[in-house]
Amino acid sequence: MASKGPPMPTGTCWCGCDEPTKPGAFFLVGHDKTAEAAVIQVEYGSVAAFVVAHGYGPGGKNARQQLALKKTKKIVAWANGKG
Repeated sequence: MASKGPPMPTGTCWCGCDEPTKPGAFFLVGHDKTAEAAVIQVEYGSVAAFVVAHGYGPGGKNARQQLALKKTKKIVAWANGKG
């Protein structure tokens, strides 16, 4: 169920454990990775399939390079007063 706007914390861990979180938190410590792994497994079957589905991996985009580029663009935007 998708909603409009940015996600908002609910006070309950989003991994599915139903434990309470600190104010403003989506997950308990480490539970973000639990949720991430579960969604990737359910929706794609494996991390490799997830990576390929988004155009990364051998013969595709380089995830590390793309992340570095994104960080660089953010810094440049900030330095130019646009970030």
